[in-house]
Amino acid sequence: MFIWLAVAVVALAWWARWRAGRRRMLALASQLTGPPALPVLGNALRFMVPSEELSNVVGELMQEYGDVWRFWLGPDLNVVVSDPDDVKNLLMNSKTSTKGPQYKYMADFLGEGILSGSGPTWRTRRKIALPNYGRRAVESYEEVFNREADQTLARLRGRVGEAFDIYDDVVTGTTYTICQALMGLTRQQTLNLPHMHSIISESHEIYLLVFMRMTKWYLQIEPLYRITKYYQMQIKFIKKMQEMVDAIVQHRLKVLEAMGDERKMEILKLEGDNEHNTELSVVDRLVLSNQISSYDEMLREIFTLFTSSQEATAKMASFLLLMMAYHPDHQEKVYAEIKSVFGDSDRDVTDDDIKQMPYLDMTFKEVLRLFPIGVMLQRTISDDIQISNATLPAGCSLVIPIFHMHRDKRYWSNPNSFDPERFSPDQAKLRHGSCYIPFSLGPMDCMGRYFGTKLVKTMCVKVLREFRLTSPESYEDMRLVLAVSVASVNGYPVQLHHRKC
Repeated sequence: MFIWLAVAVVALAWWARWRAGRRRMLALASQLTGPPALPVLGNALRFMVPSEELSNVVGELMQEYGDVWRFWLGPDLNVVVSDPDDVKNLLMNSKTSTKGPQYKYMADFLGEGILSGSGPTWRTRRKIALPNYGRRAVESYEEVFNREADQTLARLRGRVGEAFDIYDDVVTGTTYTICQALMGLTRQQTLNLPHMHSIISESHEIYLLVFMRMTKWYLQIEPLYRITKYYQMQIKFIKKMQEMVDAIVQHRLKVLEAMGDERKMEILKLEGDNEHNTELSVVDRLVLSNQISSYDEMLREIFTLFTSSQEATAKMASFLLLMMAYHPDHQEKVYAEIKSVFGDSDRDVTDDDIKQMPYLDMTFKEVLRLFPIGVMLQRTISDDIQISNATLPAGCSLVIPIFHMHRDKRYWSNPNSFDPERFSPDQAKLRHGSCYIPFSLGPMDCMGRYFGTKLVKTMCVKVLREFRLTSPESYEDMRLVLAVSVASVNGYPVQLHHRKC
């Protein structure tokens, strides 16, 4: 009895101190609409639903409370903003340059760097890696993109006629591409990396785990989390990741040893988007920067660039191919455009080719509208910010619900349907530009947008040029799960049919 009384006294004292230190935030929060919150837990129970149902919960709350509303996850105040004008202004504001507290669960795997970090560390590491993602750098990856797309085609030729999940073949292709283009490995070195295929197959489950920790309050209690099976999954995955990335670094150290110090310094000093930037891989740049305090942290940063590139591009390409299988009329329009550019040739895909395929671009954009790389953004508000009809208090977290903005019926007719025509120039100019933000906005936008766009289009052009795609399922059968990015619960089931008999 005495123990429980002591616990209650401590809890009340903590609660009183917490409220006293956040009087202004609580006062401004009381002016925002939102669901009623429970003591201590806030609205955490509202979000304790299967991942498939989470989008419905958020959609219902947006419908009920509008473009600006708040919810509590325990003691953390979150303000959801979905008005395009407010979103644009907020993401361009220096007061929103710190990622929200939920990113700490991603940092457990990736460290506090480019994807999950903020502030000086984030800025420094992004600056180090950025030269390998510029337009000219991406142009220089063209040979690798085409070669690995051809290797993916070779694997797919053995599956003609059968129904299968195309993601497995696509993610293998994007992984091999990233290892050669960004990591600087040879193809043989890539094939011999330890745990490569295990990491590829387990990455989706790890993203699910991260999102579970972001949204399920009980997994945020560290002592409780450490006795779950999920923590053991985390430990095993990190060990494999470290061993794989260490092998990548050791390969690149040998290359750097053979490169003259003067040339290394010349490349590092190049400014802007330069064609010589890729003479150093992104791994080389992190090694030579001397900006990362520990070897383990460097391994995590390299893995961040690896997994955010190969997994995101694989999902984009798989969704695009699946949409073609579900929508034969649109597939034939894309194929007709490919034929108009390539004729009967099976030559490599170039930048000039891609520029001549506007319908492919419209299709790609529609895929990213329906299945964005990031389902939502969270940023910490450092100082009070006034928006159109509310004040966001310092200390709260801003949440931008990208998935739901991309399906908001106010900006998109038949928002859940697949229709590339909505990205035609005539239709696009009728919409607010910031209701569509697949790569975010502002200084913290996605630096891999050019890389991912070209890789996905190259791979899909080659597949669609050779195969007609169908699916044993339909678009209406599709079930989605929100787990950092959007994924298909059903997988990406397609059947391939030769176009040339």
